[in-house]
Amino acid sequence: MNKVAKAISYSLQRARMNAMQTMRGDSRLARLLAIEGILYTIIITMCHNNNNLYASRLGATSSDLGLIASLPPLVGLACLIPFAIITDRMKNKRNMVIFSTLLLGSMYVVVGSIAFWASDAVWVLILMLVMVNFPMSLYNSSWQSFFSDVALPEERNNIYAHRTRMNTAVGIIFPLIFGGILTLASGNGKILIHQIYYFLALPLAFGQVILLKRVPYCGAIEVPKYSVKDLSRTTRALFSDRSFLGFLVVALLVYAGWQMDWSIYFQAQFYYLKLNEIQLSLIAVLCAVTQFIMLGTWSRLGAKKGVKFVFFIGAAGFAFCCVSMFFSLLMPLRIGVWTYFIFQSIGSSAFSAFQFSLLMCLLEVIPPINKTLSIALYSSLILVSNIIMPYLGVFIYNVLGENREAMTAAIGVV
Repeated sequence: MNKVAKAISYSLQRARMNAMQTMRGDSRLARLLAIEGILYTIIITMCHNNNNLYASRLGATSSDLGLIASLPPLVGLACLIPFAIITDRMKNKRNMVIFSTLLLGSMYVVVGSIAFWASDAVWVLILMLVMVNFPMSLYNSSWQSFFSDVALPEERNNIYAHRTRMNTAVGIIFPLIFGGILTLASGNGKILIHQIYYFLALPLAFGQVILLKRVPYCGAIEVPKYSVKDLSRTTRALFSDRSFLGFLVVALLVYAGWQMDWSIYFQAQFYYLKLNEIQLSLIAVLCAVTQFIMLGTWSRLGAKKGVKFVFFIGAAGFAFCCVSMFFSLLMPLRIGVWTYFIFQSIGSSAFSAFQFSLLMCLLEVIPPINKTLSIALYSSLILVSNIIMPYLGVFIYNVLGENREAMTAAIGVV
């Protein structure tokens, strides 16, 4: 009887949302979510993607960079499931997305100020970046659940593809701008530019909040009460579902390889291919251009052959990128740089396939009840991999000798 009541409640909620979206238009929803995603992408491009450069300029070693990649997921892992349970019990899931957005912007302001007052800046930075992962993880899981509520199943692919396309376009322009500004600065001026980037995260987060509040959303009609049994029931249901398990195994393998090369990939670019800030930004732009060009193809392919097919193409793209770095390190410096630029750009075109299809595949294999908790359980496993793999990559590099040959071998292992 309880299951029937929940099914009726869920159907009524979808009907109300359907009516609201019909009146306001799915194009408006797509536009609002796309612009909100653009602001978030700018924050990530300015702040998160430059964490290694900022830390290096504050004196971080290769081991420190490994810690910066490995330790932050610990906080996300500890908080994700409890806050997922809270989110699933909220009448308005948008409030959790807003909370995580503002917290992320505020914490980046603190990260930017570390160079002003911290005597041991590297360790304080590591501590803060560990804490920053909490709002980032919370934002991702709560946004995905919020998105599944506001977007009808038949419209999700188009809306999410539009958001991904706009985010990719931002990735073409802004890395080059931010990297160019860093290149023009010198000495401590580079640290000051990093700090300005971190300080800008908070006003951009306020912009996200304004857009999120404009998204048509009726909220939950019935808020389920919390029960400890829900966690075990949801866990059993997920891990007894063959579709979910098949998706999980493939996703973990892809993420393990990707996470393993996070820190060493940057060091290979910066120390062995001798790429400066503008070159690092240029390769990011080239990769974003190929992703943007191919995104329409992946979207059409997903509609024709299914998002799982596109997901496997994305996984193959990661492997190709590692191969391109491996052979680039074996070549003389100038030839290696050109080889890396060309083949990395080609291989990265598949990243948009992975980015576009991952959430769609996940939403296909999780149940409609306790969605945020299901997403959190999946994300927790990815975070466990995130804790181990980046430091494992650095460990292999250090054990092999911390030189060009060691880096080549470590990339080969990845």
